[in-house]
Amino acid sequence: MTLRARLITALAVLVTVGLAAFGYATYARYSNAEYQRLDDGLRSALPVVSRQLVEAVGLDRGGRGRPDRDDAVNINSFPTLQTIYAELRDPAGAVVARLAVDDTPKLDDGPVKIGTTFTTGAATGSGRWRVTTAEPASRLAAGYQVLLATTTNKVTESLQELLLIEIIGGLAILAVLVGGSWLILRRGLRPLEDMGRTASSINAGDLSQRVQGGDAKNEVGQLATALNGMLDEIETAFRARQETEHRLRQFLADASHELRTPLTSIQGFAELFRLGREHEHVDQAVIMRRIEEESARMKVLVEDLLLLARLDETRTVERSDVDLTVLAADACSDAVALDPSRTVSLDAVGPVVVPGNADHLRQAVTNLVSNAVKHTPTGTAIDLRVATSGNRAVLTVRDHGPGLTEEALQHVFERFWRADQSRTGTSAGLGLAIVESIAREHGGTATAANAWGGGAEFTISLPIETAEPTTGASA
Repeated sequence: MTLRARLITALAVLVTVGLAAFGYATYARYSNAEYQRLDDGLRSALPVVSRQLVEAVGLDRGGRGRPDRDDAVNINSFPTLQTIYAELRDPAGAVVARLAVDDTPKLDDGPVKIGTTFTTGAATGSGRWRVTTAEPASRLAAGYQVLLATTTNKVTESLQELLLIEIIGGLAILAVLVGGSWLILRRGLRPLEDMGRTASSINAGDLSQRVQGGDAKNEVGQLATALNGMLDEIETAFRARQETEHRLRQFLADASHELRTPLTSIQGFAELFRLGREHEHVDQAVIMRRIEEESARMKVLVEDLLLLARLDETRTVERSDVDLTVLAADACSDAVALDPSRTVSLDAVGPVVVPGNADHLRQAVTNLVSNAVKHTPTGTAIDLRVATSGNRAVLTVRDHGPGLTEEALQHVFERFWRADQSRTGTSAGLGLAIVESIAREHGGTATAANAWGGGAEFTISLPIETAEPTTGASA
């Protein structure tokens, strides 16, 4: 059953039970009242009927009674009674006089208990009778009993009419409540049905669907708002997951390609070395040197991949106070050692200390400077600057080369990505990706831009206060 059907069924059952209980209570109360009114009428008629019966048998004149004599009582004197039947019985229980009508109640023979009221069937005719017993008012009729009865036809008809009214009224009320409830629930549950259809669309793969809940002040609207918020997070999570999976597949493909290149070279040189024993023109020393170079290249690539994997882990790293000015000065010395023809300058007002991992930060600065050396012509100047901006430390490495293309600005920090030929070296394209990962590891950012006046400018911004490490980017 649907929720609407269950609610309507439950409402119908509850209303039916309530109406039945109300009808039963009303019927019982009305029945008691009608029978009480009938009993009151019998008791009010007792003195008159008792006197007539006593007079009929001559007890007031010392007579012994004539049981074969029937008399009638004027029923108009008692408007609450429809038909009256009365008997006068002697102390032995024999009927000595009666006020009879066409129909008579079914009464047991013998003496009866005084002061009782009961209902019995009909001896002749149909219907039921209400009977009450009393002692005659005359002192001459001591020990005698008076039985006064009247039909309950009026009461029965009234009760039947009440029962019919209750049944018809109850069915009408039930029909109105069920019909009204169906309309109200149909309107009220329509947003939930829309949510169900939207959920089916979402389950089919369309995560862009959103539910319509109407007024946010009611429960359905609040549910719709909560579901839309959850769907936004799910869609964002799925999009991030898809991007991560794409990056992972791309990373594995690029890593496989980069590792295959030196392995292929090593395999080729090893084959030449094996054939060198039979061919004198093969220089085995050169072959061994090339094997060593390719092995070293592969070792650097594997170490970079392992470093990126460690940076991707969400973990707390050991931190200490690191002076970025010192790291920048060391990087300047390394750049001059690599290319003495270059002019490498450092602009720093003094120590700029940040909390972090000294080895990782040193590698980030070294990678930026090495990147500038590798991808600019020989003799191109390189400028380093270390400063503070508010509560952040800023380290900038600028070269005076050809700068970055629009495509390079968008992808320069992606793993295994290489720029155009003017900035392409022999590296695997992991240096700047490592820089960006180290910056995020320390709660900072790494950015790239074209400097005013020409050249590329790379900036690392780190918080000076202690910051919690962020989640590393997945491969």
